[in-house]
Amino acid sequence: MSMYEVSFKIDYDYPFIALSKSFPELRFNMWCLWGRELLEIPVHDDAVASQIEKQVKKAGRLVDKSTVSGNRRIFLLKCTCDIYDSVWNIAGENEFFDAPPAVYQGGWGFFRLITFEEDNIRSLFKDLNTRGRTELLGKKEISLEVLPSSMWVNSVFSDLTGKQRSALLKAQQYGYYTSPRNITTDSIARSMGVSRSTFEEHLRKAENKVISSIAPYLELYTGGSEPESH
Repeated sequence: MSMYEVSFKIDYDYPFIALSKSFPELRFNMWCLWGRELLEIPVHDDAVASQIEKQVKKAGRLVDKSTVSGNRRIFLLKCTCDIYDSVWNIAGENEFFDAPPAVYQGGWGFFRLITFEEDNIRSLFKDLNTRGRTELLGKKEISLEVLPSSMWVNSVFSDLTGKQRSALLKAQQYGYYTSPRNITTDSIARSMGVSRSTFEEHLRKAENKVISSIAPYLELYTGGSEPESH
C-alpha cells in the first residue's frame, strides 16, 4: 500500500486568498493545528503590517496581537474552518490530511495534501472545482516507508535520480563543498569511472533540484529577511 501526495493551487472565495490579493508581493504561510490557525507573514514595514493586521482581524478570530519575530509577523487565530469553506474542510471530507504550511500568495492558495486512496484524488478535485479555479501542480506516489516525520526529507530528495544522488554524495564525501575546496570534479569523476562532463551534469542537476526543493523552507526560516551582504 502507498500514499499519494497532490499539490495544487486554487482561487475561490476565501478571506485569506483575498488577503493575498491585497498584498500580492507577500507570501502568507498558514498552519491549521489543534483548533488554531497560525499565520506567518514576512513583512518589514510597520505600516504595511498594521494594514495586514486590520484585515486579518476581519478575516479571522484573532487570539492575540501579532508577534514580531525577526522580519516576520505571526498571528494566532482561532480556527475558522467552522465559519468558512476552507480547503481543510474539503480535504477532510475526501479523506486527505494536510502537509503544511498552506501558502497564500498573489490571489492563490497553495496546498499539499496526502491520502491513502488514489480514488480520493478524483473526488477531491471534483469538489475543489466547484469552488473556483483549481490547477494541479503535482501528483506522486509515496511509499509507506516514508513516515510523517520524514515527509520533508522525501519531498526534498525523491525527485533525484540514482546517479544524481550518487554524484551529490560523492562530492560531499570527497570534500568538494569544503572551503577551501579539497578536490576537483575531474578527480571525483575519475574515482567514479565517468567523464568529468558526465559527473558535472549529474551534480548540477542534483544541486538544482535540492535547492529548488528547500527554497520554500528556507524562505519560511528566514521570514523573507534580506540576505547578508557578506
